[in-house]
Amino acid sequence: MTTTRACPPVKRDAPRPAGRRKLLDVPECARTIQRTLIERLESLLSCGASSCLDESFRRSWESVVSLLEGYQRTIIEASGMTASCRKGCAVCCCHWVEDVNSFEAEIIADYLRKNHGGSIPRIVEKCRSDKGRFERLKTIVERKLAAVKSTLNREIDGTDLLLASFYQLGSECPLLDNGGCMIYRVRPMTCRMYVSFSDPARCTPESINEGETPTYLFDPEEEAGRLIGRLHGRFMKFDGDTGLRSLLPRYLF
Repeated sequence: MTTTRACPPVKRDAPRPAGRRKLLDVPECARTIQRTLIERLESLLSCGASSCLDESFRRSWESVVSLLEGYQRTIIEASGMTASCRKGCAVCCCHWVEDVNSFEAEIIADYLRKNHGGSIPRIVEKCRSDKGRFERLKTIVERKLAAVKSTLNREIDGTDLLLASFYQLGSECPLLDNGGCMIYRVRPMTCRMYVSFSDPARCTPESINEGETPTYLFDPEEEAGRLIGRLHGRFMKFDGDTGLRSLLPRYLF
């Protein structure tokens, strides 16, 4: 499976190789959306909301998400390709979802308490179980890479290998319920940015190494990413890992 980005990535972690597939062109109409997005984020930063659960903050963030989706949609339409991702498809929902913003995690936790309170113990248990599996896998990957490092003639990204290895475990996202996303309306940006252009049957964990599956990450451009990072810092309550399975239990209790 080859994944690349539609535009330069902005992450709190180090950027990872974009793969062999060429970047998609970003048309001027998409850049116009991006400029509006930046203005909206600047306004959100200056509004002085005391909590990300304030109704005004949530409405403003929803408008930002809508602009991000418009930006993504405009690039896809200009590319001439057709995305296969849509609501109800959960074939690839076994990724280790990383880079979740603090305010997104708190909004998701609030949404779960209000709409799926009875499922919270199961969700937390699954999150913690998967985190344990991820940490054990991380130790194995690090040990294996250290053992073969001197014999390799190329650099292997340990994080990419770890994420791909976890994906191949096929462990469903804790927020799936009978194949449907329980938080689809408020799902994090990192889930929204991942788009496939192939038959969903080719997106399964067991198919990850069977030829190329065209997928793209539609990250916001640099300035928008920096502003979102500032929002993350403003509402951050917990240091450390920003993976969804790591962060969500902390916000639920």
